[in-house]
Amino acid sequence: MTRQNAPVPSVALRRSKRLTPLPALGPLYLVGVAICGTLVVEALVDGRYADPMLIPSVVLLIAAYAGLRQGVYLVGDQLILRFGLGRTVVALSRVREFTIRPRPGRAGKRLLHLELLDGTQVPTSVGVSRNLFSPVVRLPFEKLVALVEQLDVHRRQSH
Repeated sequence: MTRQNAPVPSVALRRSKRLTPLPALGPLYLVGVAICGTLVVEALVDGRYADPMLIPSVVLLIAAYAGLRQGVYLVGDQLILRFGLGRTVVALSRVREFTIRPRPGRAGKRLLHLELLDGTQVPTSVGVSRNLFSPVVRLPFEKLVALVEQLDVHRRQSH
């Protein structure tokens, strides 16, 4: 029986570049991370592993950290869209175009969308919103247009 050598994926560190600012609630998320992190560390250092506030503090810490991380990142020739606890990774070579579209049923709210080569539309959590407490990454329209142009340049370079 012969064994074929499969290519091993690279374990080299790749630096990600955040292309968007913090979300609109970013300062609130930072405060949440600081407070919940302090409470969790204090409980663990004191040996209070069965403290009833430990689990909610850990959940809030994870939620605040996830909210803080949302946005658009560039890693090599891949675009990472982080939102909540999930993320979508899209190769720039698979993107046909970047568009800014109004969100249906939401006056004054526009989101960045990706259109893939197969016609799939991928909405992001980046957009223009009049609501100060919107969980999306809020940008002025001019900066959103500049982001689209920057992404388009990266997309062209990846081909």
